[in-house]
Amino acid sequence: MLFKKFINYLVGYVDIIVEGYYIERFINKCTLENIFLWNIDRDGECLLRACISKNEFRKIKKICKVTNCKLKIKNKKGLSFKIHKYRKRKLFLILPMVFLIIMFVLSRFIWNIEIVGNNTISKDELLKIINENGITIGMSKDKVNIDEVANKLRLIRDDLSWVGIEIKGTNVIVEVSEANKKPDILDKDEYCNIISDKDGIIESINVKNGTSLVTKGDVIKKGDILVNGIMTGEYTGSRKVHASADITIRTWISEEKRAPLTQNIEEKTGKEENYYEISINNFKINFNKSLSKFENYDTIKSSNRLKLFNNFYLPIEITKVTNIEMKSEQIDYDINDLKDKTISEIKDSLNKKTEGKDIVNENVITEEKNGFIEVKIIYEVLEKVGVEQKLEP
Repeated sequence: MLFKKFINYLVGYVDIIVEGYYIERFINKCTLENIFLWNIDRDGECLLRACISKNEFRKIKKICKVTNCKLKIKNKKGLSFKIHKYRKRKLFLILPMVFLIIMFVLSRFIWNIEIVGNNTISKDELLKIINENGITIGMSKDKVNIDEVANKLRLIRDDLSWVGIEIKGTNVIVEVSEANKKPDILDKDEYCNIISDKDGIIESINVKNGTSLVTKGDVIKKGDILVNGIMTGEYTGSRKVHASADITIRTWISEEKRAPLTQNIEEKTGKEENYYEISINNFKINFNKSLSKFENYDTIKSSNRLKLFNNFYLPIEITKVTNIEMKSEQIDYDINDLKDKTISEIKDSLNKKTEGKDIVNENVITEEKNGFIEVKIIYEVLEKVGVEQKLEP
């Protein structure tokens, strides 16, 4: 039934009104002659509304004469009637064809590169490597070798454990997995030394296996051997072992900052202006030719590439440019207030660097100079040290 209605829409159909005393005879006649009526609506005993295909409309004229019923056309609907209506408007028919041809041509090229899975690695860094090794905006999809580009990306970036590339529509999706750089952990049966991975002073050392080469108070540098994986006994002689120890060092982390007593502070006024740019591939159209009305401002740009469907991007990018007005205000700090402010800023930074470490002491050094103050803070911390280094056979 639905298929027949669809076919009737393609060939065209007519909304009709049949009026007379013999509506039942009219319906029976149509049924006998296999004339398909749908959307039938009776209005009393003498009025019938229905739809009929364009091709069968002529047949019911004869049935109406036989049954003494009047026939009226309410509407003509369907694709064939629409084409007939606009047959003289050539542009109306040509434009859809031109649009389809343009869409087909555009679908043969790449208009967007999407990178997913990167958390710490910069998207711009990955995009630069991808562009340099064979995938660029505007290139033909037939010329893309996704396996070759994926392999090159893995070779160039050792911080990637996996790279997958696929083309969907006009979109290239590059999916990456970042490698977790962890120190190699040797099997307990493998022989090794313990070496320092930091500079500092030995605070405590508890050797579980191996020969200690340092004691409390020794100054060590990164790369020094702390525990030797070779043990020598009076009766057992020299033998290799898997060195193991708990070692804590004392080290110092510092940061300093110079701050002027008179500073210019930039603040937002709350005013902003927006305008738009359109980029068609490499051709840019700027809709605002005039200069900004603000004397001092920051500019923020946000771009979106147009797409018709989920992965069918177009070579058209719309950029919203926002100018935010800024005002400069001169502030003369009280020397004590500036010290407190600078100390707080340095401590916030140092606390991030020493997160998870045991801070045992801090030293704050301040010095006043002509129009400036200099602040230096030194944290004394205790932390674990030592990584395994495999012994050669």
